[in-house]
Amino acid sequence: MTLKQSNPHLKSTAARKAALRVSAQTSSAVEGIRAPFSKDKSAAKPTNTAAFIAYWKSRADGTAG
Repeated sequence: MTLKQSNPHLKSTAARKAALRVSAQTSSAVEGIRAPFSKDKSAAKPTNTAAFIAYWKSRADGTAG
């Protein structure tokens, strides 16, 4: 039996999606990465893989704005 079959919270597609979002949101808050879940969507999203990598390298260096 798979986890999806045995866990009643994972049987519904809508419930799975909602639970995944809550899990990602709370984990991100613990890590200090709140921007993707903030109500203010003014934070720019990286447009490609290179921009994404550059953004996270700048965060790791402490130079992200």
